[in-house]
Amino acid sequence: MTGSNKSRRKPHRSMSPEERAQAEQDIRGAVADLQVTAYANLRNAIANVAIFFGFVGVFAMVIGEADGRRLVPMLVLVLGGLVGAAYYPARHQHKLAVRLLLASSALVLLGLAGLVLVGTVLAS
Repeated sequence: MTGSNKSRRKPHRSMSPEERAQAEQDIRGAVADLQVTAYANLRNAIANVAIFFGFVGVFAMVIGEADGRRLVPMLVLVLGGLVGAAYYPARHQHKLAVRLLLASSALVLLGLAGLVLVGTVLAS
């Protein structure tokens, strides 16, 4: 089979201005729905990461790895996980949900930075 794809294409039919406006509106609506879904998935992923690190902190404390200098960063990770878990009941209140996600992200970053600091700088 040789030749161009032009022979396989359906003939283009011209659209009326009303049909074109409706098609543009449909496409904009689909893109807006996709953006809403994508941002909701991103917010859920951020909360899940905070919850994961909270579980890591709890696990480290249970098995005895979070002793001495590591205890404070692990507690900060656990607190970040708790704030991340608090996102789910509040996710329909947009401002509160965003604030909870920001707080949980900051706590997780602070806890991880504390662990790095304890593991590298203060270990010497």
